[in-house]
Amino acid sequence: MLRSTMRPHRRLASSRSRLAAAVATGLLVLTACGDDGDADSGDATAGGFPLTVENCGRELTIEEPPERLYVIGGEAGTLVHAAGGTDRISTFAPLTGEPLGEAAGPLGEREQAPIKTITDLNQEAIIGGSPDLVVTFGLNEFGPEDLQVAGISTFIIGGYCGGFGAGESEVQDPIKEIYADITTLGRILGTETRAEEAVTDLQGRVEAVREQADQSPPSAATTAALFVPGPDGALGAYGSRSMIHQQMDYLGLSNVLADTDERFFEPSTEALIDAAPERLIALYEPGDTSEQEVREALTSREELTGIPAVAEEEVLVLDFFHSGHGTLAVDGLEALAEQIGR
Repeated sequence: MLRSTMRPHRRLASSRSRLAAAVATGLLVLTACGDDGDADSGDATAGGFPLTVENCGRELTIEEPPERLYVIGGEAGTLVHAAGGTDRISTFAPLTGEPLGEAAGPLGEREQAPIKTITDLNQEAIIGGSPDLVVTFGLNEFGPEDLQVAGISTFIIGGYCGGFGAGESEVQDPIKEIYADITTLGRILGTETRAEEAVTDLQGRVEAVREQADQSPPSAATTAALFVPGPDGALGAYGSRSMIHQQMDYLGLSNVLADTDERFFEPSTEALIDAAPERLIALYEPGDTSEQEVREALTSREELTGIPAVAEEEVLVLDFFHSGHGTLAVDGLEALAEQIGR
């Protein structure tokens, strides 16, 4: 997820500011030539190649199932893992300390090249790793065309089309983008069956949360999601282009900032008070803090005491990385549902 401008997360502002509003990808619509092949074993097959997919407004042609993946960012890592391609990862470059959920063990066994910020990405290092495919949330001072000159194809995960800026996004349905990415990666890797199973599992988990919300709607529905960098840092907020917006919708919550057609922005105190959310979701970058400290960093702000959610201390807390564009977004959805249930 790249960002070069304002980004909510402190280290994230350095780490995901780096990462978040990342480059590009819209729905990955693939067009394959010939038979899909049999991927029951999870092994690449010769059928169905060359394969052409549309990725971030460009056509990406894969001549044969790739065997050496350079995977950048935890989100990309969880998607490759879900698609059944973990054993193809020759180099894994997550953000330092980035959670990976159930994929942590398998991804941890691959060769590691962790990055602190997006600026740590080095074109020469990637080329030196001799991958035949890069899977990433985006790139920094170079682009897919630069890697293509070296014969390396680049697949940018869905949810980050539109540019590096924190407010830029072309995503309409970010959870469906996750399904689409896994499906596309399964086609590229020749692991369609595993990818289909993963998508079915994720869809089932999401639908379970939606059904729960339909059967037992939350008592306080109007909600705002804020990034809380600490007791004094400037708050960030999430509009209709963000993953947390869709997570709220699936939870039966109404995003009071949905009129803002952006992924992330910096709201004024007056705008937050006028929006009068009954509930707040405090997103934070994990580190040397606790969920209670995050809540207190938000509810202790005197300028926000006029907000109903602050006055009632109606605050849910979510690890920022669980509102990204990898499979951890479903973990985050379930975590919020559990907090609401409590």
